[in-house]
Amino acid sequence: MYDELLAVLIAAFPVSVQAQSESSAASATALLAQDDAAAEDARLIAMLKRSIPQTMRRHGTPGLNIALARHGKVIWEEGFGLADLDAGKPMTKDTVLRSGSMGKTYTATAVMRLSDQGLIEIVDPINDYLKGFQVVNPLGEREVTFLDLLTHRSGLGGNAAGCSFSRPKPLGEHLTLEYPKKFFWSYGELTLPRWTSRAGERFMYSNFGMATLGYLVEAINEDGLTFSEYVQENILDPLGMSSSQYPPVQDEEHIRPEIFERLSKGYARFGRFYLPTPTIYFSDYPAGAMVTTPGDHIRLLLAYHEGGTFDGYKLLEESTVKKMLSPKADPFLGLVWFLENVGQWNSSFGHGGAHMYGWMNHFACYPKQDFAVVVATNQWVMHGGRSSEVTEIPGMISKFLSNPDRVQPSTDEPLAPVPTYVCCDVKTSVPGSPSWKRSYVVGLVVAERLKGSLGIKDSLDAAMVQKMAGGVRVRTEPGEEALEWDPDGFRAGVNDMLSAEMTPTAIAAFLASDRVRVNQKEMQSIGRELGGDGAPRFGVIQ
Repeated sequence: MYDELLAVLIAAFPVSVQAQSESSAASATALLAQDDAAAEDARLIAMLKRSIPQTMRRHGTPGLNIALARHGKVIWEEGFGLADLDAGKPMTKDTVLRSGSMGKTYTATAVMRLSDQGLIEIVDPINDYLKGFQVVNPLGEREVTFLDLLTHRSGLGGNAAGCSFSRPKPLGEHLTLEYPKKFFWSYGELTLPRWTSRAGERFMYSNFGMATLGYLVEAINEDGLTFSEYVQENILDPLGMSSSQYPPVQDEEHIRPEIFERLSKGYARFGRFYLPTPTIYFSDYPAGAMVTTPGDHIRLLLAYHEGGTFDGYKLLEESTVKKMLSPKADPFLGLVWFLENVGQWNSSFGHGGAHMYGWMNHFACYPKQDFAVVVATNQWVMHGGRSSEVTEIPGMISKFLSNPDRVQPSTDEPLAPVPTYVCCDVKTSVPGSPSWKRSYVVGLVVAERLKGSLGIKDSLDAAMVQKMAGGVRVRTEPGEEALEWDPDGFRAGVNDMLSAEMTPTAIAAFLASDRVRVNQKEMQSIGRELGGDGAPRFGVIQ
């Protein structure tokens, strides 16, 4: 995929970068430089407009929206494809995305504002500020600090953000209940230890640790604001992010109506099948429950790019921004921000984000090249049950934009045909037929991912299963025969998997039993048909 986009994007910037007036050049020269910059931007946008739809069609992405900034301002926003396959609703620049882990950068920003105000030192132990409970790393030789949490080096293990189908408990109550436990929720609370190393010893990406930072923002700010209120009043509103919110619950009650109605629908993709998964809430919501648009979201990148100030608002001290964007214990990590090519001409800072199982996004800023980009997609590629590359399209576009080669591409390639996303349910369900078995395997995977890998404790009830089964859309290219989808087969797969206890041992025993209605050879073949390289994997954190 990288090679495909490379040919059409690497010429977006010419070999010689835009002319700049070195000191007090004549005004005519300055105007020519501005004209050159505008022409350069126009070429870039034109190439992206042509290449993005073709790339999406070749790789099955239903919807994508993007914002691009140069010279300290947004120069382009646009949407491509569909935000809702069932309704045929187009993706636009104003379509709202679910941020996933990109929201962590706002949590870190909130913490560092407290530091700028002198309310904390990031080397302080967090227990000096917590209310109602204490955090003790049983493996550690010292207390956990803000710095440990900001660099994912607290000793906490990785976790799936405390996923649920029902509204989560208030943040403080959730953390108070969970910290004493030895394991996170996945696979019957047997596979993911809460603590995996001593404080400061090694990197381990932790949503739970980020939730702890969010609660600390609540506990420390002098105005008595909740985390969501603090982010809204001190980051989103002052930056002019009118289509953005960081709600404690991503539902109609907690998201402003004018934002909620623009949310895209997310899809779990199995080959040519696109399945709408149930609404999933995060108990660890400061780890990634923000809703925004690319055009809003890019303003945070611009604030950091400009040394902490954007459009007259001082978000952070310039020295704080430098601290956050400097490598810490790991060369690829600052304070929450991920760093690439540090010290090189194409250095960048950014963060990816994914919301289970339907959205994958990426945003990054390239300071030395003076551009920033946010790209959002409304799919999670399951690859027959395997996790997809979070950066499949969003991250690749950032890399293409920063490529040093400047070869003029060919623009003679015809546009790819436009696919359709249709309902292709079988007219009469026949257990054991190819369409039934294919849908059955998808059902096995979905149930295992939701109840096992994510460890969701709420019931996956019949109404949820029916909504998924009836909402599947099949991608079909012009002249291509549509694959059939069997809702009954899907429901059977879900119910059979749910008959097993959601632990690795019990799942393995179920798969080895005669209760599974697809044999191993068929499982291998169907897994490849659904986008993987063999049978789906079960009992493995995805």
